[in-house]
Amino acid sequence: MAAIFVSDSIEQLLRDNRLCKAIIGLSVEELKNLAAEFSACYLIYRKKNRKAHERQMGAGQKGFIPTPLDKLLFILLYLKCYPTYDLQGLLFGLDRTRACRWVKILLPVLEMTLGRECVLPARQIRSAEEFFRAFPGVKDV
Repeated sequence: MAAIFVSDSIEQLLRDNRLCKAIIGLSVEELKNLAAEFSACYLIYRKKNRKAHERQMGAGQKGFIPTPLDKLLFILLYLKCYPTYDLQGLLFGLDRTRACRWVKILLPVLEMTLGRECVLPARQIRSAEEFFRAFPGVKDV
């Protein structure tokens, strides 16, 4: 699957402060500062959540989101725009299931990087009862 949000686009994003703020909500300088800390937190997270097996860190198949900066852009774009996993996967050249998996991996890393919990909106209402609890003023659906 070909990625739409490829390295040329990332380079353009890193050169244009206005575009960077529009797409991910941070200036280029803020992004670069956050990227260094994010990279360190990602390594810590991987070491802590690693399953016991024979391979060494860094061995095996390489990830589909290659660099820590790409991973940071992936999760910041997700949080800023909240695209579907299909769209997120298309932008980064992933299947939707891998996009979902990466979001679940990278959210705790970003939270660790920021040093606080990210406040995310509740996304799904699964029943009429949940709907009425969320919107008490509504009497009929």
